[in-house]
This record gives sequence, C-alpha cells and structure tokens, in this order.
Amino acid sequence: MSHRSFSELTAAVQVLNVSMFPLYVIRGEHNAMIDCAVLAKAGEIEERLSALLGGEGLAMVLLTHSHYDHVGACSILQDKFGFQIIASRRTKDILENDRAVAFIDDLNQKFKALANDRGDSIFTKPREIRAVGENDHIPLSAGRRLEVVETPGHTRCSISFLLRPENILFAGDAAGVVETNGRVKPLFLSSYSQYEASLKKLLGLEAEVLALAHNTAVRGKDRVREFLDASLAETRALKEKIISWLGQTDDLTRIAERILDEEYFSPTLMGPREALMINVTAMVKSIYHEFVKIP
Repeated sequence: MSHRSFSELTAAVQVLNVSMFPLYVIRGEHNAMIDCAVLAKAGEIEERLSALLGGEGLAMVLLTHSHYDHVGACSILQDKFGFQIIASRRTKDILENDRAVAFIDDLNQKFKALANDRGDSIFTKPREIRAVGENDHIPLSAGRRLEVVETPGHTRCSISFLLRPENILFAGDAAGVVETNGRVKPLFLSSYSQYEASLKKLLGLEAEVLALAHNTAVRGKDRVREFLDASLAETRALKEKIISWLGQTDDLTRIAERILDEEYFSPTLMGPREALMINVTAMVKSIYHEFVKIP
C-alpha cells in the first residue's frame, strides 16, 4: 500500500493506507467503509478518513466478522462519524454481549501495548447495528449496491460483500492472509469444512478485484482466481499436515505451538501471541473434531 494517507483502488473505491489494516471506502450517495481495524489505529483512521471525506458523511461501516482486529476502532469512530454498523446476525449478537466486548477490548489493549500506545482508549459496545444475511442487498447509490455473501469457516460470523456492478469482493479473512514470505495462510478457525466451502464459493463469484482485509488487494479476474486457488491449496496442505501430527500426539496445544513456530515465524500481522495461539489452536481443534476424533 502507498505511504499516502489514501489512494484509489478503483473509481468507486478508495483505500485508507493504514499499515496492516487497509480500510476500503466506497464512495457514493451513501459512503461506506469495510471493517474498522484495531483500537490502536483509531486516531490515524479518524484523521485519514476525515481528510478523504472532506466534510462528507460516512453512512455505514460493514463488518466482515467480529474479531478484535476488525472491530477495535468501531466505537470511537462511530462517536466521531455517527455511522450505522452492518454485520451478520452472529456478529451483532457478539458485539451486544458484555463478556465478548470485554474480551475484544482485552486483545486490543494487548495490541496497544505491543504498539507502545499508552493512551487510555478502550473498546466499548457499538450502537445501531443492523443484521444482514445471504443475498441481502445494501444500496449505496444509483446502480451501485453491495451483495451479502455468507462465508463461514474463518469464524461462524463471517460474511463477505460483493460490490456491484464492479464485482469487487471484500472477503475479510475468509480468503486467507498473505504473509511476508508471499504465501497465503489459511485461517479456518471455526470449521475447516465450512472454510473450504466458502473459498469455493468465493471462487464462483469471479470477482474482478479481491480487496483483502490485510496488506494488499488483488486486481484482475485471473489473478483473483489464482490467489483463491493458492489459498485453497494451502488450506488443504495445512489440513493434511495437522492430521499427520495428530497421528503422532493428541496434545493439541503442542501441535498449535509447532504450527506457530514453523508456519507463522514471520507473520505479516503484528499482534499478541495470545491471539495467535487462540487462532492456531482453533484450527487444530477443527481438524481434530472434523476428521480425526472417533464419535
């Protein structure tokens, strides 16, 4: 991403160039933004978004899922811009749950510590959340809309958004994440089977642009297909590796630590080890329960 505050992805979409967390702003009669990044980036996002909008409003923020690094700045930004939040029913329920909100804030505070952010900002319960589901349409301006695509597997609450007529796909983490070594890392935290099915579903959309939630975007229908094919291949490879390791030990935590050491030694995304361990352990558990455990 550019070092400039914002740049153009397409004529319809501009990007807030926030390190690790590019935020996509869809311009139109009703301006919209995809996700909110972490709490530690709230001030930077507010500054860049204000410069981009130049006095225009932000009507809505669309959340791909409820993870701390996608919702962390929501409440602060909502206080500033007054937008409605659009999310899946599960994400809505999570963000309205006091214990879940406290957990999201805890991970955001840990991220702030890693980033040497000593400010007193906290994540609080967002307001005005509208639930959407498969095939719902969200109008943005004349002739332009977002279509909701349910893509569980990364989380149970994951959804993607397809911008029509441009066919720009905002898939959150359902498509995986690109690491510093160029490989695509799978993130099937809630269900391997659903994650693989969602990747196949994303492939079937034949998007012209894949606007990834972290670090970059993929332009061109052929390159998007190549990326998603690579993500699917890496997903299947990690599944087989975990199954092999489960044949050697039933210590799921040990396997998760091995994956962290061998597969995530150069992560693109800075974050607390606790969050990484939660994620990797969830993938091991998914494979164990879906493919190894005898009922």
